[in-house]
Amino acid sequence: MDLQPIDTEKMVLGTLLVSSGTKLVLIDDVLKVNFFSNEYNKNIYKWVLKRFSEGKPADIISLVETVGPTTIKKFGGPSYVCGLGDDTIPTDERLRQYAKRIHSHYRLRKLKGAAQAILGHLEDLDLPPEEIIRIAETSVLDVSGGVDSIQSILSMKEAAAERKASWKRIMDGQEVEYVPTGFGSFDDHYVGWPKGYMTIIGGRPEIGKTMFLVSAVLRAAQSGIPQGVLSIEMPRWKLIDRMASIIAGVPITGLHEKSESDAQSVMDAADQLMKEPIYLDDASSTADSVESSIRRMARQHGCQVIWVDYLQLIRPPAHLPSNRNRSWEVDEISETLRRCAKQENVAIISLMQLNRGTEETFTEGRKGVPGSHHFRGSDKPLHDSALAFGLYRQFQYKKPKKDYGDEYTNEEVADMFQPFELISLKSRDHSKKSITLWSRLKLQRVYDEADEGFRCPDWGSNFQP
Repeated sequence: MDLQPIDTEKMVLGTLLVSSGTKLVLIDDVLKVNFFSNEYNKNIYKWVLKRFSEGKPADIISLVETVGPTTIKKFGGPSYVCGLGDDTIPTDERLRQYAKRIHSHYRLRKLKGAAQAILGHLEDLDLPPEEIIRIAETSVLDVSGGVDSIQSILSMKEAAAERKASWKRIMDGQEVEYVPTGFGSFDDHYVGWPKGYMTIIGGRPEIGKTMFLVSAVLRAAQSGIPQGVLSIEMPRWKLIDRMASIIAGVPITGLHEKSESDAQSVMDAADQLMKEPIYLDDASSTADSVESSIRRMARQHGCQVIWVDYLQLIRPPAHLPSNRNRSWEVDEISETLRRCAKQENVAIISLMQLNRGTEETFTEGRKGVPGSHHFRGSDKPLHDSALAFGLYRQFQYKKPKKDYGDEYTNEEVADMFQPFELISLKSRDHSKKSITLWSRLKLQRVYDEADEGFRCPDWGSNFQP
């Protein structure tokens, strides 16, 4: 459908009004009042912004009733306003695309006006070329957004005063720059997940990426920190199973094995889960829909940490040319996550798949230890992140031996506490330090030696950190 700019604007406004303003959080970061092409649409969007900020419904009926029969003319009149609800945008992803299109149309109008002004100055033979060039540069800079950037430049006095005020809020407990992870051993060194940045955690298949995600999400949520999970690989019911299993302390297989006691424990665990501030999305899979979901989780639900499982499964943005390669796609996806973390001031933890070369690596006699060069597809996520870790379970590659020399079976090892390491690959603000946690595969749960009552097993020579 080839829409005219005014049609795009009307569809976006109609969608906002039909949703009573609730969809505003998906686009308010990219859509400003002055981007609209006429005063009617500017006034309507301004009204929606005001109503939403006041926590009031922003629907068509409220607009008609609150502005009155005289003022409604500034909004195009009753027929114009009521007609906006006839044609709306069906998906959140497309809504954001249309909002960006309005911004593009605005910039094109500005560019056209700047070009006409430059052509007008060229007719003025009294102006020296240097002055015309200066005017032209200023006009183009204004269109590109450069003027806004220049206006945001602060003196050192202003910037330092701003930062001092932030430090005071941090010391008073009113502001945090790191979100506790729930793992004391980790937080003792790294303080927590850094807000405003992306953290990447890589691992080979079956090493425990989702196990770590589930344990970390549950720990933090149980301490009152809202968590968001974008599960692109695993359906949400699988995540629920794993969380319930951890809370119940029994394998989820108890449901299928018809164990009444285990089944009741899992049911009780589900009741506990319902109280936790955890928000799941297993439907978003494109870069645009993932971006929208992150913004909704941050703004509507107050999520301080948002997990993405996993980055390479996100489908690339639609604007990329058809001749792109996979590295280019991963670069764009990483940039989307980096930008979201910064703009929403949340910690984004993105899981990634490491390449096969990881399993052929030997580091100080240990096979499969991940390195920074093992991230698959692109180096950009590593550059974009504040923290980067590779997950490692030594017993995945070398089973421990019993006292008399025999190896433990897979079932025996799965029921024991085995070392689960976060190999430090990058740290922007702290010294690099690998963290050793403990996993029990039977419950798909990760433990910490800082946990109350937990005793680290002594694997002796079987474990070589």
